[in-house]
Amino acid sequence: MEFRSTGIFRYSPPLNNQGKLIRRDGQTTKWWLIIECDPELGRYLRYQFSIKTYRTKNIQAPLWGTHISVIRNEEPPIKTHWKKFQAQKIAFTYESDIQETEGYLWVPVQCEPLLKHREALGLPQQPKLPLHLTIGNMKITQSI
Repeated sequence: MEFRSTGIFRYSPPLNNQGKLIRRDGQTTKWWLIIECDPELGRYLRYQFSIKTYRTKNIQAPLWGTHISVIRNEEPPIKTHWKKFQAQKIAFTYESDIQETEGYLWVPVQCEPLLKHREALGLPQQPKLPLHLTIGNMKITQSI
């Protein structure tokens, strides 16, 4: 089943309130584009996952909150469109089937305008990882 929501364009998202772009691994978030989404949507989906897994896993919100990663450290060949939609709203659809990959929780997303924006920046239309809404990450609760 598909649902609809909206998010906000955030280019070169900072890692903290001071605007830091350098990650712990030395990489930068300069050439990242995320869509910042409703934190309540992420909270709801994390709750659904928690119930589905019988509350056996600790789930945390992502560093950037609930978001869609559109560009992940890919310097665009055509920079004239970089930051073109900063702080603008965009609609997308998502599926409610929560997936887990290497400790990250996400749901599939469809949004043709985001794919067209990648193309306008000179990037492949499809990112290496298909568009998805990141809702959290987790650690397995250990028994004492």
